[in-house]
Amino acid sequence: MRYAILVILGLFMIPDLAQSQNRFDALRFSTQYPAGDAFTLSSGGSSSASFTGYGSALLNPATLGMAKSSSFNIGLGLRDISEDATYLGTTSSYDDSQTAFTNVGFVYAFPTVQGSLVFGGGYNQIADFNRAYRLNAFNDRSSITDLFFDNDFYFDTAFNAFAIEEDDFGVFPIFRDGLDTNFFGVDQTATVTESGQLGEFTASIATEFVEGLYVGAMLGIPVGSYSYKRDFLERDTQGFYGPIDTFIDGEPFTIPAPDNVILQERIDADITGFSARIGAIYRFIPQLSLGISYSLPTQYNIEESYSVFIQTSYEQGGSESDELRGETSYKVKTPSRLNFGIATHDLPVNITASVERVGNSSIQFRDFGDLGLEVAENDAIRDDFKDVYNLRFGATLNISDVVQPSVGYAYLPAVSRSSNNDTQFVSGGVRIGVNQNLSLDFGLQYAFFDDEQTVYEFFDYQAADGSFQAERVRTSADRFHAVIGVNFRF
Repeated sequence: MRYAILVILGLFMIPDLAQSQNRFDALRFSTQYPAGDAFTLSSGGSSSASFTGYGSALLNPATLGMAKSSSFNIGLGLRDISEDATYLGTTSSYDDSQTAFTNVGFVYAFPTVQGSLVFGGGYNQIADFNRAYRLNAFNDRSSITDLFFDNDFYFDTAFNAFAIEEDDFGVFPIFRDGLDTNFFGVDQTATVTESGQLGEFTASIATEFVEGLYVGAMLGIPVGSYSYKRDFLERDTQGFYGPIDTFIDGEPFTIPAPDNVILQERIDADITGFSARIGAIYRFIPQLSLGISYSLPTQYNIEESYSVFIQTSYEQGGSESDELRGETSYKVKTPSRLNFGIATHDLPVNITASVERVGNSSIQFRDFGDLGLEVAENDAIRDDFKDVYNLRFGATLNISDVVQPSVGYAYLPAVSRSSNNDTQFVSGGVRIGVNQNLSLDFGLQYAFFDDEQTVYEFFDYQAADGSFQAERVRTSADRFHAVIGVNFRF
């Protein structure tokens, strides 16, 4: 009866970590980094009141109206993430790299007698999902098999893989040898990587409506992919867990000594949606302009596939394993964005700055498949997520047509009230004019932030009060994003 009660408690108290989505999944797909073409990236993605390339239209489509000529651009980016992860007092380092197209687009400036009429289209990256960290420590209070035991999502797979055993006295995780015995500990090693990116195929139009007043609009189709991989290994390196002499169906039976348990989890998601932005810029004097833009909430359609593989290996040789595969779909409504920007023009050093209000408390799950869980997660979003103001600054040295260096900084405050993972971006780059029509753009962005995540939750056997505890990992991340681009004017 005690074992049945523990299992029932686990079903209601611990979420399905690999299958069920939570508010941080919705936040992941709603976050946008300072991005765009290489030249826009190098100035901190702050150009919402001046035209730096088709990437500036992501902040404010009215910037297209300031384009002085037609152009075509394309860029390739390399992203590298490295993280120091502290788990159970032990720090480990890990890194991962990804290469992908960051932008391709064109701007066509129609000949006009007065003002301007500009059309643009293309693709720009707006976010990436790169994370990579490793855990390596001895755990003397819990095992990941405790998660399997108390969670219905893992239970059947772990039971079939003999990571959860059963005898005539009950059901128990393989490294506990019965729930009433002392836990001696296991060595734990895990690698977690996340990858993928989100970008938009967009079409934009802008015009100088009256002298000095530019207005623009953009329609987009966001597309992206996300991949999550976790490989978790537990080993009895010190021989704490020998064979178990017990009874099964009234007959004597010896459960062989476990050597290790492996968990492999995979999640792959495809993301699609529809977006819209409008904006305006007023150039008060030739050297100064102010801009404002509004991005409507976007609804993303998420198609997800997942798999869980568990294997138990024994000291005497041999192993048992089982696998679970599935698919799910849901929708995420992202927040609206209101952006204000300022920029200088035709000065030796041109400055750009913007502040962006993001209404994160309005993020919502939809078509979740479980109305009760959907309502609970949306309530958690409203309680935990706060509206934030993202700040971006940039400066471009404008004393030569051949070489134009630029630098930038962006600050994205933490969205969750329960975390302190503010993200900062420092960027720089250069535009090199090869000839009158061709230039090469180089941009480098460095981002850094701290984070804390739950590795797994487990029933607290020592407390004996029905409570659960969490094993948590603290990470310090450094992310580099280098982009090289070609800009051809015609």
